[in-house]
Amino acid sequence: MFGINQIEAANWSRRQLLRVGGLTLGGIGLTDLLRWRELQANSLQAQQPVPRAKACIFVYLFGGPSQLETFDLKPEAPDDFRGEFRPISTNVSGISISEHLPLLAGQADKFTLIRSMTHEHPRHGWGLHHAFTGKRHPRPDLDAPPTPDDDPGLGAMVNYAVLPRGGLPSAVTLPRWNKFNDLPDEYAGEKAGYLGKTYDPWLISADPNAPDFGISGIDLPTGLSAGRFSERLSLRQQLNAGLDGLQRSALGQRQDLLYQQAVSLITSQSARTAFEMGRESEATRDLYGRHPFGQGLLLARRLLEAGTTLVTMNWHNDGSDVKSPFWDTHRDNFQTLKQRLLPPTDRGLAALLSDLNQRGMLDSTLVVVCGEFGRTPRIGRVVMNAATDATGRDHWPHAYSTLIAGGGVRGGQVHGATDDRGAYVTRDPVTPPDLIATILWTLGIDRETILLDRLRRPHVLCEGEPVESCDEMSENR
Repeated sequence: MFGINQIEAANWSRRQLLRVGGLTLGGIGLTDLLRWRELQANSLQAQQPVPRAKACIFVYLFGGPSQLETFDLKPEAPDDFRGEFRPISTNVSGISISEHLPLLAGQADKFTLIRSMTHEHPRHGWGLHHAFTGKRHPRPDLDAPPTPDDDPGLGAMVNYAVLPRGGLPSAVTLPRWNKFNDLPDEYAGEKAGYLGKTYDPWLISADPNAPDFGISGIDLPTGLSAGRFSERLSLRQQLNAGLDGLQRSALGQRQDLLYQQAVSLITSQSARTAFEMGRESEATRDLYGRHPFGQGLLLARRLLEAGTTLVTMNWHNDGSDVKSPFWDTHRDNFQTLKQRLLPPTDRGLAALLSDLNQRGMLDSTLVVVCGEFGRTPRIGRVVMNAATDATGRDHWPHAYSTLIAGGGVRGGQVHGATDDRGAYVTRDPVTPPDLIATILWTLGIDRETILLDRLRRPHVLCEGEPVESCDEMSENR
């Protein structure tokens, strides 16, 4: 195996770079490996589409929010379909959303609703994997935890294709990996899989709403000055230079890369400043809402300002009942949405769109809000989970809704449509791979990039198609 310094990078083809990206790291020294990663990202970026946005906030409402109580109400449907909620007008003529999203209704000119999301599987693990990777789940046990052979998730794709800026990783996840509290492991799909842990998104699990919020490990140890730290780095680099000609394990190489990322965090003032929530005015913090979801979105905005490309905002552990947890409203669907889920979502998302717009960031920031599927059109119908009772809605992947804003997307639009009961898509279907393709295209990442898994089998980064033009979404209301 060769070192990168033995080949002129300018003569490398895209295919050669990708080929090296799939090989083991055993024969590459750290200096070569770090240089390869930079060359790889630069080469990919040089051949990728022109980005429409600098960054993306991917808001994931774990459990599957009901389309019929959020963005696709059917007031003319029979009582056992339409439910208790009523639509209200937005600030865009002809578009209505749930009465329990009044603040978001005032921001409709800034977002497009995709009412035609669809796929075929009613299991959480399958839907989540599909939503994050754009690939169908390969394992029979759909509650299986992540493995090193998984398809990479969206955060890993961004880490792979985009160089870090400002000392922060390109992809960050808040505030947890998605899992149910009665299961031992998180679901597969959010991590790097066969790309290797180096490309995992950085998980920040601290609650930005807590009075003592802070991130450990990004400050120098007490008593260690910046000068002494610089001397230690210099010594370590000298030792690594002496080892570059030796065979080193892939694990050792990956640990060195992770170390390098940690050093960037410690030495970056902008990275540390991003977590100082006290720099925000009380009025701004109140605007987002003094709860984990609102303050998490505010932190996401600060991370983008500091240089992060993708922030995935997962729904927090809200202590909900394990029989009907998070947005998985098998029981008491209407009261749960009205009292616990929709108020913080409404306030946080409306504040985010307004704040990004006022700061001049909305045109360069894509905001996507989705879940793994929707809910059954008929209240109380059992499809997947027998815990569903007469007050709840079960899983429904055949038709559900997504909100998308910023990043060149024209606001005040609706893409696609469903039938008169919100059960099936009747126009312009959009699949999870299409949504991932739209995000990658907007960020200027080539979705046709070829990756090699651990068995050296080729995989296309994403097989979906961007929602047509993204800035010219269909005006189907």
